[in-house]
Amino acid sequence: MELMEIIRKAAAGEALTPEERAQLAGFRPGNENSAELEKRNRELESRLEELEQTALSEPERLRRKYDAELAKLRETLKNVGAERDAAKQEIARIGFRSRVDRIAQEQGFSDADYLEYLCTQNHINPESAEAIDPFMKSLRERSPRLFRVDLTPGAPELPPVPPPVSGGRASGGIASLLAEVPAIND
Repeated sequence: MELMEIIRKAAAGEALTPEERAQLAGFRPGNENSAELEKRNRELESRLEELEQTALSEPERLRRKYDAELAKLRETLKNVGAERDAAKQEIARIGFRSRVDRIAQEQGFSDADYLEYLCTQNHINPESAEAIDPFMKSLRERSPRLFRVDLTPGAPELPPVPPPVSGGRASGGIASLLAEVPAIND
């Protein structure tokens, strides 16, 4: 029994026999029938091409060949144009990134990726000193933690100790300071 007959029977609401149920359960799309159909389709296509070659006039065959070649060339041109545009975008992105890296290094910015993001978001052209200098200055004021600080190793220099003043509080030490504290009257 054919699959279409089983489907029609099921759609009509008729009961299926155990054989039909087994056949339906065993059906898988893409079985060996599809391989046979593909083979038959290829045979028919090749036969059609042979018939077209013999039945068509010479100018018509040349025109069809020309049209097929032209379609291939147009597709190739479309693909090559897309590749060219992608390459241009990549070159522009690499140039933008290198300029941002150079600015980050010169300005002491700690994260070049974040600076690239900020420049993109704020539409800052890294080539323009008129745009980048005020932007970096305002960024340094808003977020100084993003910038590296130049530190030198070792202990800092201490300022010189002033000479002791003679007289007054400095000469008596702690005892003279305690003597000057006012008394509390209870």
